[in-house]
Amino acid sequence: MSTNFTKLKPHLVPAIVLILLTLVVYGQVLNFDFLSNWDDYQYVTSNPDIRGFSAINLVHIFSSSYVGNYAPVHLLSYMLDYQLAGLNPAWFHGVNVAFHTVNGLLFSLLVYRLTGKPAWAFVSAAVFLLHPVQVESVAWVSQRKNLLAMFFSLCSFLAYLSYRQRTGEGRQLAYILSVLSLLLALFAKSIAVIMPFVFLLYDFYLEQPRRKKGAFVDKIPYIVTVAVASGIAMVTQSAGGGSVDFFEGNIVAKFLTMLTVLTRYVQILLWPVNENLNAVYIFFVKNRLDGDVAVALLLVTTLCLTGIYLWRRERCLFFGFALFFLGLIPVAQIVPLSTLMNDRYLYFPMLGAAWMVGGLLSLCHDRFFPKRTGAALVVITCLLIPYVLLSYQRTQVWQNAIALWSDVVKKLPTLKDQRATLAAAYIYDDKKKEALATYEELFALKREFADPHVEQKALLEAANLYMDEGSLEKASPLLLTLTRKFPDYPRGFLTLGRYYVLARNLPEAEKAYHKALLLEPASPNALISLGNICLATGRVAEARAWYRKCYENGGNSPDLQFNLARVEAREKNYEAALNYLAEALKLGYRNLDAINNTPELAPLRRLPSSKELFTVYFGHPW
Repeated sequence: MSTNFTKLKPHLVPAIVLILLTLVVYGQVLNFDFLSNWDDYQYVTSNPDIRGFSAINLVHIFSSSYVGNYAPVHLLSYMLDYQLAGLNPAWFHGVNVAFHTVNGLLFSLLVYRLTGKPAWAFVSAAVFLLHPVQVESVAWVSQRKNLLAMFFSLCSFLAYLSYRQRTGEGRQLAYILSVLSLLLALFAKSIAVIMPFVFLLYDFYLEQPRRKKGAFVDKIPYIVTVAVASGIAMVTQSAGGGSVDFFEGNIVAKFLTMLTVLTRYVQILLWPVNENLNAVYIFFVKNRLDGDVAVALLLVTTLCLTGIYLWRRERCLFFGFALFFLGLIPVAQIVPLSTLMNDRYLYFPMLGAAWMVGGLLSLCHDRFFPKRTGAALVVITCLLIPYVLLSYQRTQVWQNAIALWSDVVKKLPTLKDQRATLAAAYIYDDKKKEALATYEELFALKREFADPHVEQKALLEAANLYMDEGSLEKASPLLLTLTRKFPDYPRGFLTLGRYYVLARNLPEAEKAYHKALLLEPASPNALISLGNICLATGRVAEARAWYRKCYENGGNSPDLQFNLARVEAREKNYEAALNYLAEALKLGYRNLDAINNTPELAPLRRLPSSKELFTVYFGHPW
């Protein structure tokens, strides 16, 4: 025990410093909320499959994709969170911070085992943990998959090192653990497909002494594991919307565009002061050579020459250089993804970038200032303090959906889609005035929406808000635009029908509901609304037919049963009406004002059973 502690003791202070610095940046996320309208609701808050361990939930998690991804390990972690703490956002955020911190410590251990240099290991881990580009992966609960994939990938790499470096007992166990860890990483996020190639990179450039035997054969289980996981990922992303071809099969456009993406990635790594997202993330698909592409080509040429130099002179640095580009390959649109670039796409490439920074500082210190430890500490401090400050500031943006999208709108004031997402965040928090003000600013912008589905939702939600506050004249042009631009969208015609009902134009409302029903024949809203119009215009038999059709199509609801009670009461079938009313109450109908203010229901008061019914549900007789 004392021997193990003696070996561990020199690493305790650096590890404690890394943990404390990470907590300084990310401790604030314990007060953050889930993001109401960006993936968190699909993965966590509105996902019944993560609500506790059960056979049904486990079957769903292992047989379904979520948000276009097959990631059962990711969902299992949420299931465990829920089992331990319910939907407590502090717990979910805290687990993210814990995994990121552990990943940094594992990376530090990995670098130390590969280089034997404590300073190299510390700086690399610190850069990985504290660089501002990592904030998205840590502060956003839904990016747990990134953290888990990294955790199991690093475990796989460390086990692989044990396998390659051992000759006797425990060698095969280490190999099996490495393969299993890679499988878990892939089932957290498919980006872990790079790991077999990382192992080959180690075999050829870092392994001492070099063991040529088995360098390719022992990769076969890893390759098979990657192939199976990649196949599943491609199928689920295509089916679930996680795959979008921005280039419509144009290979030249893809190549030129991704060159400029590489330039932006290098830019935010070297200069992470990201105050103006227009200058970093917003760009167009490139179909020909222009200034941006020319700069990108110059950068690529410089990087190639740098790579050749490192390959010949500094093999240890070349490992990090190659590791960075290996990490970029899965997010380089070789397989189409839903976005061209994101901070979170750099979580794996940061291993290589952080390795390079740590290595350069370590080598410079060893060659030029071997006896000046103080100077090295000053340089490291000057590097880390800006990272801590910038990351701390950027983390605050992620405290909730309103804070996040307000920041995006501030930095991208001319884009409609992002402003629409901010409005949706306001609606979720029941801040209708702020949502309407945001929509008004949005529709005043001259440019077009990038995503037609965002425009569709924005027109619909804004019209509903105007109708809620009684501004029918403002809702009308939005609904006419919605139904003209999206003639196959049933909710647009349902909302148009609601507008005409509020405007007391029942013939036009009926036409709108018929159009909605034509687009969605089993729509319970359309069927009930048509029944309501028939009932309001004295066509009781037609109203009953619409309501019955809704019931037969599986659209049973408290409102449906209440309306059936109205129909039967209108026909003086009071016992049947009371039975429907009882069913409505059983299903959760509690609008006592509506019951009392519906004249046709008044005769039901005389029925003896009505007193008992109301006493059960309202605590007093009718």
